[in-house]
Amino acid sequence: MSIRQLEDITTELKKEAKHDPGRVAEYQVAYQALEEKIRERDRSRPKCIPTRFEHELDLMEEF
Repeated sequence: MSIRQLEDITTELKKEAKHDPGRVAEYQVAYQALEEKIRERDRSRPKCIPTRFEHELDLMEEF
């Protein structure tokens, strides 16, 4: 499941949880899954990107 899908699900569950306290547990599970997915994405993202210049040096740019 993508981060966008999880965001949509958590948004919907948050709205439902305001009216139905029984949905709070479902919201919390979905929110934890979303946080884990974001952490996983950040861990797999490269820390820097090499860029070539005319003077043949590599410059490392941090995000």
